[in-house]
Amino acid sequence: MTNAACVLNLTSSPYEPQGECINNPRQIEEWKSIKTSLCCSNALTVLGKALALQVSLDKNADSVFIQQEKWVNCSGPFLRQSSVSIQSCGFGNLYFDSSVCSGSRLSLSSMKTQKSFLNASESCSQFGYSFDSDCSTCTAAISRSKVQFLNDLDVVGNDTEEAICGVAIVVAIAAQRMSNPLYVDDLFRCVSALDVYDPGYVKLKFSLVKAVLAFLIATIVLVLVIVLIKHVIKNKKQDYKHVKAKEIATWSGLYRFSKAEIETAINFSNEKKCLGRGSAGTVYKGILPSGQVVAIKHIYKSNNSDTFTREVEGLSRVRHPNLVCLFGCCTEDGEQYLVYEYCSNGNLAQHLLRKDTFLTWERRVKILRDCSLGLRYLHHYIDGCIVHRDIKLTNILLTENLEPKLSDFGLAKMLGMEESKVFTDVRGTIGYMDPEYMSNAKLTCASDIYSFGIVALQLLSGQKVIELDLDARDQLTRKVVYFNHLLHTRNMAM
Repeated sequence: MTNAACVLNLTSSPYEPQGECINNPRQIEEWKSIKTSLCCSNALTVLGKALALQVSLDKNADSVFIQQEKWVNCSGPFLRQSSVSIQSCGFGNLYFDSSVCSGSRLSLSSMKTQKSFLNASESCSQFGYSFDSDCSTCTAAISRSKVQFLNDLDVVGNDTEEAICGVAIVVAIAAQRMSNPLYVDDLFRCVSALDVYDPGYVKLKFSLVKAVLAFLIATIVLVLVIVLIKHVIKNKKQDYKHVKAKEIATWSGLYRFSKAEIETAINFSNEKKCLGRGSAGTVYKGILPSGQVVAIKHIYKSNNSDTFTREVEGLSRVRHPNLVCLFGCCTEDGEQYLVYEYCSNGNLAQHLLRKDTFLTWERRVKILRDCSLGLRYLHHYIDGCIVHRDIKLTNILLTENLEPKLSDFGLAKMLGMEESKVFTDVRGTIGYMDPEYMSNAKLTCASDIYSFGIVALQLLSGQKVIELDLDARDQLTRKVVYFNHLLHTRNMAM
């Protein structure tokens, strides 16, 4: 917030912009309580943590909400995204006595006497390795507690009271354990499971429905004719690297940047700031017109692999807190760019492999757990197992709060629903690759598990993975190929 008079501490858990709000008008019901825009989904979490911290510090506090005049002082826009504020997100009535649920009838002392609240507090007291199961128990208990309070206060059916009551319960539970920041992060991450997305349907008059149906039928016929014509005159020599606009339109949830927008974002200062270089391209820091900081990868023109297509097709359809978010892409004048969320703390290797690392054992275990959740999401994806193929320290990015995110899906490959393995070209990083995959090119989900095991060993030992120079690598590859040839010849002879 830009107002220094705000009494809430918003620095301990700073606001992180939500990239999915770019060109996305979808609505969301946060914590199954407050209706707001998709842009504001992170804002309620920040405000909830700040209110919980305020309650935990004020020993005389008997409400999770602050007075109206103090709340108004916190209504300015967020520093990192000026379009997001308490007022623009619909949080203007989250102050003391704005409603029954925010008044003295639902005080902290009265809440702690209710069995339903005590059950919710107990159900949400810890999140272990079975996070999904623990979270499901927690959110169910919170919902039951909210129903009980609404009945006791005789405000059932009032959307405003239901929204404020839900926020009060979550903040009150968090305030009891603010001394454990990892628990607080898990709690607010869990309650986001209650989010309900509004499909945004609009009710139409019957006459208008008929007109729309007639237009749709005419459009479908026209599209079928166009498709038939294109099929007849289709040029078989397609440039694989040049991704057509029609294909980009099928990548749902992505914003298509122009080259001018990309260059403006990268050149926000006098010189470009390079974040890193890889085999596929160079990554720069950029700032969008909204003020949001992003990471922009410029794919090399000399890159002969399908990195761009793999990243766009892979990341455009997956969303998980522990996977780096792809906001958009750009293909113009033969140039290819990918725009990701910005992770200000770099990659895991930069912190682990230095003498003054501040990664505590507790933080390392949490990083491993969160990475495993992201990996499990990929391996159990609804359309089939997505194999990352390049799990390593440098591909695990850290946010401002040291939350890990798997990145770089340039080698990712999806196995079909009926496939447990595929035979493909061997790609990856020496030291992290599954030996079975290296020797016979058989790719399975277990290949990622092996790589993740190497990462776990590095986190526990703080040591580098075994490195081989290029000559040694090529010599090893030739030996493997020769050995496989001998084995194949022997089997044929038998």
